[in-house]
Amino acid sequence: MLKEGKKEQILEAAKDVLLKKGIFKTRVEDITTHLGIAKGSFYTYFKSKDQLLEAIIDRVYQIRNSELEDLLKSEYDYREKIKIFIIKRFMISTDNLNSHLILINLTRNLEHLTPVLREKLLKIELLNRKYLKEIIKNIPNIDYLENEIDTIIIFILGGIKSYRLDRLFYKNTDDYFISDIDEFRERLKNINLEKEVELVVSGILKLLVGGNK
Repeated sequence: MLKEGKKEQILEAAKDVLLKKGIFKTRVEDITTHLGIAKGSFYTYFKSKDQLLEAIIDRVYQIRNSELEDLLKSEYDYREKIKIFIIKRFMISTDNLNSHLILINLTRNLEHLTPVLREKLLKIELLNRKYLKEIIKNIPNIDYLENEIDTIIIFILGGIKSYRLDRLFYKNTDDYFISDIDEFRERLKNINLEKEVELVVSGILKLLVGGNK
């Protein structure tokens, strides 16, 4: 039986079940059986499985917002900030990895999600755009209009997302996406992240600075 921090324990245990069984196949009973608790204990903290998913997304948003706020306030120059911004899209902490794998799977099934879940996922995307824009606006001699920067950011983030999915999450099987943490870590070990990010940052800066010359 669970004692202290029951809501947090339910949330963490639910992530394991969601990844092993599948988000849309998982029932509340599966989560409570895994934990050895009554269904009533689950409903004390979450009204539904969707509300639990909302809590997972909210946690990722809070962590991402804190990271990006710290990055923006840091003394790094714009090049280093862009580099760190991109690296943080790959270097996912162990504590937060399950959540990111769940978000990846939610994002590829948007048509099956509630409006609230879709809105919360969009908030994370808009958060990334907001902070990347602030970094870009501080590049010396940047000569793009506001709406042009917005368009460039959409392309940059879209490229990062596609690259990240292909390098870390896609599988050449019917499952399509990795849902196993050990497999993810093995993928990450086999990538020369520093070198690849340097290449991406160089291309982005050529677009932003050299592209106007």
